[in-house]
Formats: sequence, C-alpha cells, structure tokens
Amino acid sequence: MRHKTLSLGIAAALLIAPGVQARDAAANEVAADAVPRTETATELGSVTVSARKREERQIDVPIAMSAITGEQIDAFGISNVAEIIAMTPGAGSVDNGGGFTQVQIRGVSSSLGGNDNGYYLDDIPFTGVSVPWYPEARSWDIDRVEILKGPQGTLFGEGSMGGTVRILTRKPDFNEFNGAVEVSASSTKDGSDGWGGKATVNIPLIEDRLAARVAVTDEKLSGWTDDNATGDEDINEQRVKTGRVKLRFAPVDQWTMDLAYWKYKSEAPGGGNGALDDLTTNSFYSNDDEWHTASFVSTYEFEGSQLFYSFADAELDYANDGMLNPTTTYLSNINLQVRTQELRWSSTGDRLVDWTMGYYLREAERNDSSQVGGAPPSSSTQTNDAYALFGEATVKLPDPRWAVTAGLRYFSDDVDAISVSTTRTSTLNATFDSWNPRVSLSYKPERDTTLYASAARGFRSGQLQPISSILLAEANGVDLPSTIRPDSITTYEVGAKSLFLDGSLLVEGALFYSDWKDVAVRVPITSTINGLTNSKGTENKGVELNVVYTPTASLMLQVGGAIIDATYVADVPGTPLNKGTDVYNVPRNSLSASAAYSWDIATDLRGVVRSGLVHDSARETALTAGTPGDAITMLDARIGLESDNGWSAFLYGENLTNEDGALNARTTLGVANRLRPRTYGVVFRYGF
Repeated sequence: MRHKTLSLGIAAALLIAPGVQARDAAANEVAADAVPRTETATELGSVTVSARKREERQIDVPIAMSAITGEQIDAFGISNVAEIIAMTPGAGSVDNGGGFTQVQIRGVSSSLGGNDNGYYLDDIPFTGVSVPWYPEARSWDIDRVEILKGPQGTLFGEGSMGGTVRILTRKPDFNEFNGAVEVSASSTKDGSDGWGGKATVNIPLIEDRLAARVAVTDEKLSGWTDDNATGDEDINEQRVKTGRVKLRFAPVDQWTMDLAYWKYKSEAPGGGNGALDDLTTNSFYSNDDEWHTASFVSTYEFEGSQLFYSFADAELDYANDGMLNPTTTYLSNINLQVRTQELRWSSTGDRLVDWTMGYYLREAERNDSSQVGGAPPSSSTQTNDAYALFGEATVKLPDPRWAVTAGLRYFSDDVDAISVSTTRTSTLNATFDSWNPRVSLSYKPERDTTLYASAARGFRSGQLQPISSILLAEANGVDLPSTIRPDSITTYEVGAKSLFLDGSLLVEGALFYSDWKDVAVRVPITSTINGLTNSKGTENKGVELNVVYTPTASLMLQVGGAIIDATYVADVPGTPLNKGTDVYNVPRNSLSASAAYSWDIATDLRGVVRSGLVHDSARETALTAGTPGDAITMLDARIGLESDNGWSAFLYGENLTNEDGALNARTTLGVANRLRPRTYGVVFRYGF
C-alpha cells in the first residue's frame, strides 16, 4: 500500500482528510498552479458535480461527498485514483500492489462478494463478480473524481452500499489542439529507483463536430522488499502501462456521441506491497493484471430534459504464480467480463421538480482456475444477469429553501454458478432481488449553506462457496455453508456544508449510522487458506469533518478527519470475529492537516510550496486471523516553479518520516502491507 498526504488548492471546496495511501515512486508531481493568482476565496463553493445525474454546485448537493478537479489532481501530483479515495474523510484505500486495490467507505469494507462500493469509469460501472474488484486508474488527464458517501443504490446501483467512486476523464475538445508531456524520476531509501513518462494530446478533426483525445502513461514503480530465501533485493518493482482513446462526435448541437477505449497493464513479478516488519518476505507470488473497457455513450438534449444511453464491454485478467507461504505453492488465473447498458431520461435546468428515471442491464461472467499446494486443481464459473428499474425526484416545497428527494430502485440478479474439482461439484442457480429506496430532506437558509437529513438502502447478491474451500474445510473439520446469502445496508445521515467569512472558510461535516446485515466474512481453514460465511452483520456509526481556509489567493490551510466506529454485532463461529470486533480494514480515527503557499518570483514565474501531515489509527482486524496493524503518521512535501509559459518543475519528498509500520492487520505469518520508504523525486511537465 502507498500513502499520500497532499495540501489542497484554493478551490478545494470539497476535501479532504487524507487517509493511508502512499504515492508511487514514479509519482507524477505535475506542475499546475493549485493557487492561481486570479482566483478568489469565494470559489470554494463553485465546484460543479454531477452526483445526482445533473450538474450542480457541490455545496448545494444534499449528499456527503468529496470532489477533486483535474487541475487539483495535476497540482497535487496524485498518481492514482486510490490516493484520492484515501484522502476523503470517512473513506480509505489499501493498495496491495500489482494493480489490486481495496476500498472502504464509512466502514463498508470486505474482500469478497460483488463490489460493496460502486466504481465508475466515466459513466460506466466496473464491478467484480464474487470479489469486490476496483481496477487501478492512473491519475492522468482526469477531469474530476467524485466520491459519494452512503448508499447510492437509487441512481448508482452497482454495489454502492457504502458509497460510489466516479472517475470522470477529460473529453475531446472540438476546436483546440493541445496536449501535455511529463517525465519524472525518483529514488527510494534502501530501495530501487523509479521513473515515469506520460503524454496526452487533443486533436480537433471537424470544427464543432468531431475530435479525438489520446492519453498514455508508462511507469516503473520502485521496489523495496527483499527476498529472505534468495537474498534478492527490491523484488516488488512494478511496471504499469495505460492508454486511453476517446472520440467525440456531435452531428447536431443537441446530440453528442462518445466512443472510448481504456487499457491498463501491470506486471509485478516480485509480488505486491506485503512484507514482514523488517521489510523482507519469506514468500511471494507474481501479479500480472490487465484490463480494458470499450464504451459508447449517446446524449441528446431536449428542451428541459436529457436522454442518455450507454453501452460498455469490460474484461479483466488477473494471474498469480508463486508461493502462498514458505511451504505452499499457489497458481491462479481469473477472467472477468462485464457488459452493461443504461437508458436514462432526466430533467435539466432550474425547476420546481427535478427527476431522473431509467433502466439498467448487466451481463457478467467470471471464470477461475487455481491450484494450492498439492491439492487437486479446481475451477469455477459464475454468471450474473441483472437488470434494474430506477427513478428519483426532488421537489421544492412552497418555501423554496426546503426540498424533498425520494427515489426507488428495483434490482434483480439471476446468478448461475458452478465450482468443480476432480472429485466434487457444487452449484448455485438463484435469483436475488431487492427494492432499494432513498429519501432526503434539505434546507438552504442561505445560498452557500445546505443542511440535510437522509435515509437510504443498499443491496448485494449472494454467491457460491468454492468447492475447493468446502473440500479443504471438511478435511480440517470446519463447517462451511454451500452458498452465501445476500447482504443489505440501511444508512441514516445528517449533514451540513457552509461558507463563512465572505466565502474564504468552508466547513462541512456529517453524522451517520449504518445497519449492515448478513455481511459475508472469511473463515480460517489453515493459516493461509479460508472459506466464506455470513455474519449477523455490522453496526457502523461515525462523524466526518473538513475545514478549508483561504485567507488570500496565495495561501490555503486545511484540516479534516473522521471517527468511525464499525463493529460486528455478534460472534461469528469459527472465526476470530466477536461481537464488538472492528470491521476488517477500517481505522477508527483519521486526522490530517495541510497547507499550500505560492508567491511571485517574476512576471510569469511563481514559486509554490505544499506540505501535509496525516495520522491514522491502527487497522485492528485481519482478513482471517492475525495481529493488529500499526498507527501511521507520515509527512509529504514538495517545492517548485510554475511558469505561465506552460512548463513547471518540482522536487518532492514522500514519507519523509520513513514510516514503516503495518498499514493493515498482520497475517498469522506477520505479513502486512507497507508504505514505500522515504522517497525523493523530481518531475518536469510541459503543456501546449
């Protein structure tokens, strides 16, 4: 896992309490001006989002959410979207290395089942089948990232039990040729060197009608773990390549069509970021990860409404080969294919009643093959054919300062699964369905203040127990169910967001309570192999707060954090989980502080310095069995030059405290994810 603390630009009307996340050694410390001289503090409330499928100011949306613009991403040097998640109060992200990321929002965190938190690439959902999979997206040429907290099942039905992450990339510009290139280099203490190269270009083809945009990246992320068996050093280096092509066509002013193709490839032959306390390893397996997504989106603007259609076809391949522990070999191949369609009609403009209605269709298939040690090989296939009908409306009351929002989504998922070994077969053929409502009441006593209260429900389908787990459990006297029941969550929330001091001070916060029923957990079978079962559920409650102060256009100060009490409500037989045990992978407390300052050096040249400090309490609960992680404190800093002529250069330091504690709970063998050790680097960027 990587750790990142970033100071915020003046337009950070959103953010941000950094959580635990380190940046790649080949970090893209991009030089954009986080504190433009022409910007005023009142712009803290001006960020536009589309969290409710229509454009609104972030401060007007009665939802707990964070949003960060592409300009801020460039200015802060954020290298992947997982870092943005980790910077958000009430959310967190654990990067296992090798392209696999875990996401938790408001204590909703698991390592199995379909996605418990929604994950969207532009308007296209990416969902796992029988595993919550969040493909890594490098933060290059991004328009905006939105993180919506609490169940978003009405409008974003894919997972979305704890919240939804939306990654919105920059669209082609019909009339301007432009682009950017960036190179970076870094060195890690007691580790290897890293480097990165990135480029993007926008190509107008027909004025006002047709344009293309291409973005590519190639990075080598430094390694820092050593192999105890062979003496090889810095084995966990990772090579990451990405590409994105977008074509936009507008046959008439009211109609736009977007074709897009994303591709990501990661090679980590020396394993991920897991290590013992001395940053060595006694066993590891390679991670080769590749995914791509092709999509088509059509949008037609009527008078007062918009018709939207999307189609997407995504595929992910994930291969592991090596040692599960010092005595057990491990070989695994996973292929996941997801095809989605959505048809949506929604209102536009300022009106007394805003509405959205639509239909959603998903076809997904997962194929697995694996072999653990000398056990017989096994394979499994699961298909999920799902559809949903949804609608939501917001009504302004006679006193227009008050508004009521109500929505409902019906979701049905037909699951057909089979798991096969050499001696046994298990199957599941079932339909899981659910009605998921949402209701909220908001009050705006003045233009730049929003108070709200809401209740919402989320749902996730059940799944089949792998036959290999059943056979191994029987051999070890462990009782496992043949299938896993669906789980659901209901969240109640009150929140507020407001500007003070003529718009120079933003304060936002929320209180929430969630009842997560039947959540699936892992049952230890051996020290490294586990099975699945349902728990009674968890109770998650917490408070989130964020404050941003911009006394001048050159200075920004921020402090934020969250307290989350997420615990299991009953003992889970056969596991270390008891009533009151913290939910897996959720820190109870997080706190951050950051600052940014810029000053004029010459007419067209500025100096910029940014720094941030973060503290997270220990993640107490292991995946199956083990010992708690450690509290983490880390400091980042960067200083550089930014020119109005398009170039910029920065020196940066990551993990300046050289924090080496366990980011998540240790396994029974003492392994946990670690931060990249102290890293220094330089980055140069030129835009044209």
